[in-house]
Amino acid sequence: MSKLASRRRGRAALTKAQLLPIATEKIRALSLENHLALSVVRAGNGEFEQISCLLRAIYLAFYLRHETVEGTDPDVYRHAETVLDHCIARAERGEAWTLTEDEVAVLERVLVLHDAQLAAAPLHRYQSAWERLQLFIVSGQRSPIPAGAPA
Repeated sequence: MSKLASRRRGRAALTKAQLLPIATEKIRALSLENHLALSVVRAGNGEFEQISCLLRAIYLAFYLRHETVEGTDPDVYRHAETVLDHCIARAERGEAWTLTEDEVAVLERVLVLHDAQLAAAPLHRYQSAWERLQLFIVSGQRSPIPAGAPA
């Protein structure tokens, strides 16, 4: 599609940088942030900030789910979201922000999947997922992962 045809459809043409993969440094920084958040919560030292980071990773992974073959099943993201819902519920009862080993395994699966997505996605796909996440945040919806979402 030409730049002119793209503009006629109301979309700006993508730049060369947007078509390229995400910068390796950015991928490493995002992965480190996500995995550190999980480690802190796993150790029983988590707080709202780490849970927010993990939710952000789950939702971005959901929005990027078509970037890797194994990441298309929405149940993976729903299950991870449920794990964090349980963690939040425990914290609201005055318990520590912590996870069971089974819950850690569920979240690790999504983080590894998200790492693969970040490595495979061109920058414009990540930017689009980020914009969708921002729209979700201001929407007031409970979750961007609909029940029974199609793959």
